[in-house]
Amino acid sequence: MLCARSVVRGLFAVAAGAWLGCSATVATQPDASAPADAPTADAADARRVPLRHRATASACPSARPASTCDPGSGGPPAACAADAECTTGVNGRCVGNPRDGCRCNYDACSADTECTLGGPCECRLASRGASGANVCIAGNCRVDADCGAGGYCSPTLGSCGDFGGLAGYYCHTAADQCVDDADCATILDGGFLGQRPYCMYARETGRWVCSNAGCAG
Repeated sequence: MLCARSVVRGLFAVAAGAWLGCSATVATQPDASAPADAPTADAADARRVPLRHRATASACPSARPASTCDPGSGGPPAACAADAECTTGVNGRCVGNPRDGCRCNYDACSADTECTLGGPCECRLASRGASGANVCIAGNCRVDADCGAGGYCSPTLGSCGDFGGLAGYYCHTAADQCVDDADCATILDGGFLGQRPYCMYARETGRWVCSNAGCAG
């Protein structure tokens, strides 16, 4: 897997957490004229309604489409050959590809209350398996109400950008550098292999920042 560091005009970068075995950097410095701990967004901007946020919880579907996996040749040994062999969890499916091999994949949840990682139960997340499994996601909120009055709980990519997919759900704060991906277009250029600039939650600093970090593999 290859990774790239974000390039930021007039900003320094801070190391972001690893995602899928990849490290990257994210722009987090406020305006140079402001104190080092000053927020980069005022309260009004922080309360702007994000394009993506989770207003209410909803149950995930229990039905799951059948899956097929072709292990190909020359790849790793297959852990399964058919859905019927995946019997140690809920809604087991045999998923994978010739490069990574075939493996069993299960629904981890059907409702937020079954999750213990801080975030919600994300329904049929395609990046976690060919047929998509219900998975528990990390975070510090499940719905907007968890973020206080007028707060918003939004999904975020990780430090590998689109390659890594959804990484969690987090509350927006008054110190955020961005609210939506579009806010980052004037701050960052395109990144690694054309990775678009995006607004992500940086767990190291506890706020939303712009990044163009990406990975490939």
